[in-house]
Amino acid sequence: MRVVVVGAGGLGSYVGAVLAQAGNDVTLVVRGEHRTAIEANGLEVRSHAGDFQVAVRCVGSAFEVEGADLALLVTKTFSLDQVADQLSHLAARGAHIVSLLNGITAVDRMEACGISRDTLADGVAYMTSFRVEPGVVERKASHQRIVLDAEAGPVDRVRQAFDGTLVAIEVVDDIRVELWEKMAVVCSLSVLCALGERNMGSVRAHPFGVDLQRLAIAEVLNVGRASGVAIPTETNAKIDATLDRFPDDFFPSVIHDLNLRRRTEMGDLGEEISRLGRAHGVPTPLHDAGTLIVQLAETEYTRGTE
Repeated sequence: MRVVVVGAGGLGSYVGAVLAQAGNDVTLVVRGEHRTAIEANGLEVRSHAGDFQVAVRCVGSAFEVEGADLALLVTKTFSLDQVADQLSHLAARGAHIVSLLNGITAVDRMEACGISRDTLADGVAYMTSFRVEPGVVERKASHQRIVLDAEAGPVDRVRQAFDGTLVAIEVVDDIRVELWEKMAVVCSLSVLCALGERNMGSVRAHPFGVDLQRLAIAEVLNVGRASGVAIPTETNAKIDATLDRFPDDFFPSVIHDLNLRRRTEMGDLGEEISRLGRAHGVPTPLHDAGTLIVQLAETEYTRGTE
């Protein structure tokens, strides 16, 4: 399979490396020192499941790609508008496009940019990987699966591409439920770690931690239900158990970016929950507070670089 990964950060680089290791023809859209290191030494993956290194093609823009079977969108949510024309280019040359972005609006935003819905699919990636140095990514935690809508056009291509890898491909009848479940995981982790000392252990160690975790989850899922998505009542306990399995030293990508003084995705995560909560009359005080903490810190260090 000819696969293009648009957005080769921590997750995108890991997915691209796995696909290349499985024998696919992988191209990463990547720039800067990360690209320089990959082209010089290959892409290195560090993981408790085993380290490996692969050679992959790098380009600065998807406009340099003449054709592809599959394109995986793995940028930050705030970068989607910047790469929409590149995705249109790939779709026009035969690629099916699967979004692995956080949030709940990626496919609608791509369709609004003129990309045919028939070539698009929402995907939910349950993998955690960070870029730890140029040319090197490290996978955290043991989970690695991608969930797609059963009716999505790219399903067969995605299955073929990941055949023989450790990444499980699952399909569901309503991807919206899965998107909101992932939203509950990512937003709750981001809010709790923002309120705590930036890792899950700090939250668990506090007497209020258990209750706050459940309240954060409930805020997200209540907003999802108010938005018209049929989220089962048992999902709250499911997400609570999922968060319990994260190790004490774990922190989400929002906190990772905050620690590195980079732009975060909080605008499409906690802020989106707060905005939708207000629109539907659902209180979201924890997401209001967590978003405030992250965005004030982000604004402070952004000012320092101006």
